[in-house]
Amino acid sequence: MNSNQNIILIGMMGSGKTTCGQLLAQKTQRTFVDCDAMIGQTVGRSIPELFAAYGEWGFRELEHQAVLELSGQKNLVIATGGGAILRQDNVDALRRNGLIVFLRRPVEEIYDGLSTQNRPLAQRGRQDFLDTYARRLPAYLGAADLTVSDFSSPQATVEEILDKLSRLRMRFLVINGPNLNLLGRREPEIYGDQTYDALCGLIRDYAAAHNASAVCFQSNHEGAIIDQIQAAEGVYDAIILNPGAYTHYSYAILDALKAVRVPAYEVHISHIDQREPFRAVSVTAPACVGQLYGHGFQGYLMAMDHFLEGLA
Repeated sequence: MNSNQNIILIGMMGSGKTTCGQLLAQKTQRTFVDCDAMIGQTVGRSIPELFAAYGEWGFRELEHQAVLELSGQKNLVIATGGGAILRQDNVDALRRNGLIVFLRRPVEEIYDGLSTQNRPLAQRGRQDFLDTYARRLPAYLGAADLTVSDFSSPQATVEEILDKLSRLRMRFLVINGPNLNLLGRREPEIYGDQTYDALCGLIRDYAAAHNASAVCFQSNHEGAIIDQIQAAEGVYDAIILNPGAYTHYSYAILDALKAVRVPAYEVHISHIDQREPFRAVSVTAPACVGQLYGHGFQGYLMAMDHFLEGLA
């Protein structure tokens, strides 16, 4: 990674972000910043006082402003609040100059060793804490470039972070267009019975196994897809794109792909050449380094291989 890039730690409260972050900052000669502590110092109130005065929504607004300020700085180790990644604009800001590391400590272990003092969202009991983690887990996984799981000691956690950062080869942005969120329900005879979540899990696991990272994004809106492509430059090494129906008529997506200096590979799950005639026409493929179709979910992995093996 670039020596000026930030390292951002995400995870539930009590997962070790502050302890590991301070140690990681020492080892990498970066400045450590605890986002919650920064907010408290800026406003002059403790986190419980902020929750009491403004509610969770008000606190999240203050948190967003802190994230924007920190994302504009360099050479930091940032410990985020447990819910910071629930806002996509926070994640997008942090990614612009940083690598995001998910501290995936077992949630039962977190709660059993947690002091709930000064933690407003940990006051509602063990089951509520476990349920909160379950709701947030997809967001943590979706935001993370790397996931660590060795919590035998803070030193061991930091060593795993450093090892994975040193071996990180590529950062992929995987974009899926309209109706692909309905995988598993949408025409299973064509697209199969596996869900979109299963696809994202497969992609992330494959990337991790090849010392890479992959972030999955899906939208039914053309503008949102264009925004992701435009924001990819300087953040990702390659784009894997399934534009869905936009494949056949979105010259705006074509222009976005041509405008950024990030190579893209177009993928389709089904045999588009064996379906309705219009599906065989791609106006976006000319801006990509290659196109694959008819390989199911494996097509995404094959496209990643082209970049990982230097073929694209």
